[in-house]
Amino acid sequence: MKWETIEEVLPKLEGTSQEKWERLFEKWSNHRWHDHERPSEKTNVLLVDAGFILTDGRADLEALHQWLADRVQTTVSDLYLVSLFPYQTRQQDTAIDSRVQLFEDLGRFTDEFDLIYEMMPEAWNDSQFDLIAVTDALIERLAYGATKIRVHVESFRGMEPERVKHILKLWRTVMHTYKPNSQLIIADERVDSALIYEEEADVVCHFDLSSHVILAFAQSNVKRLADWARQVQPLRADQTYFNFLSSAERSPFEKDVLNPNPDMILAAHSVLLSLQGIPVIDYRTLFGISQPIEQEDLIRALKRDSDRLRVYEGVLSQLNVKRLHPAFSPYIGQEVLTLDRRVFAVKRKHREETLLLLTNMSEETVQTNCEGTNLFTEEWIKNVKLRPYEYVWLKLSHNGE
Repeated sequence: MKWETIEEVLPKLEGTSQEKWERLFEKWSNHRWHDHERPSEKTNVLLVDAGFILTDGRADLEALHQWLADRVQTTVSDLYLVSLFPYQTRQQDTAIDSRVQLFEDLGRFTDEFDLIYEMMPEAWNDSQFDLIAVTDALIERLAYGATKIRVHVESFRGMEPERVKHILKLWRTVMHTYKPNSQLIIADERVDSALIYEEEADVVCHFDLSSHVILAFAQSNVKRLADWARQVQPLRADQTYFNFLSSAERSPFEKDVLNPNPDMILAAHSVLLSLQGIPVIDYRTLFGISQPIEQEDLIRALKRDSDRLRVYEGVLSQLNVKRLHPAFSPYIGQEVLTLDRRVFAVKRKHREETLLLLTNMSEETVQTNCEGTNLFTEEWIKNVKLRPYEYVWLKLSHNGE
């Protein structure tokens, strides 16, 4: 990393000297940097609380790693790790800084997964904000395995939007210098200001999907969901969206649905995966848990609870099919169709491959005149009939009709 790389950005960020920046870059000059693949149809993210697997009542990062490696490694590409701090070091490591120990312990995950970290703290104000120190923390996350870093714009308390934009532009420049395929994910729940920061992002968070899906289920009508999806702001060719049904800050999606059942939950995930963007799956929904749990208890629960097992196997099946088709690339656009008020229909096209993704969001059976090859069974089907909350993903003939 050289001073010239960021020299163009820094004049708009007062209060830092070239000498300080060069000292920061020197600190990381001997690190062996490894880039990762650009997001693709194979990019599936699992939101995971770092402390959800317990051993004898204590969060166990090694047990978490083994659990995920055994059960989702072939399907999930990225782990979006939350609740990392405060981190309790092992007793024999009490002399080691807990932050350093955490990142070293997380290193075991990087053989199987790409990692997504948050920037901390949750709030900065202008008087406390040390740009070089926070940039150092960002580089540290990259050095310890992060391929994507999420920044919540609302963390910049009381800062002028233009200053925030310049900070984000600086961070994106730094990230792409060390790891050209790394992704700066920008989150901003304020609709009135979201567009201000989008141009500085590689990935933009969508916060509205969940509410529209819940409404579609409640009304057995996809109109508002479809209208919202059509009106989503187009992005640059090198940008995409971060789509999720629930986030770490909120309860799992199914907690907000009236009388949820496995079919509804899988239908909601069909909608999630139909849309352009990188999909995020909530571990609480995937494993059917609401709080940290002993590993053996979770194994027994998955075996004994048929509904929990259906969701777990169904979501993984969806993700596995998605990985096989380039039309699911997060950089491929979408066409939202109008077929029936109860059916959410999306067409995705990549070169010669055209997919039609159908999701029935009602408890009624819906008859359509659609036909194509079922991506799950590889069988050709005509006049697709959708049972209540059923989803069917079709590969269309070459003419795309």
